[in-house]
Amino acid sequence: MKDIVSAIDAEIACLEQATALLSASGAVVAKRKLGRPAKVATAVTPKVQMTRKRRKMSAEGRERIRQAQIQRWAALKETPKVKKKAAKAA
Repeated sequence: MKDIVSAIDAEIACLEQATALLSASGAVVAKRKLGRPAKVATAVTPKVQMTRKRRKMSAEGRERIRQAQIQRWAALKETPKVKKKAAKAA
């Protein structure tokens, strides 16, 4: 069991050296602590929202929508309203 643990430790050391050599800065990689990182360590960059280009409607399109709505209102006015009879109080 001790041989397996020592082999794993040796492999980790080799990988850390390889990581240090391949990193752009060439600095020694510091070991990370376990658990959630401190709040001051995490710098939150604000997300830039993409603004969507507004779609423009032609005057003809707006007029068609207006006329359709007028027709819907007229249809509602034409239908007779059915009144519900109130239940007689006993």
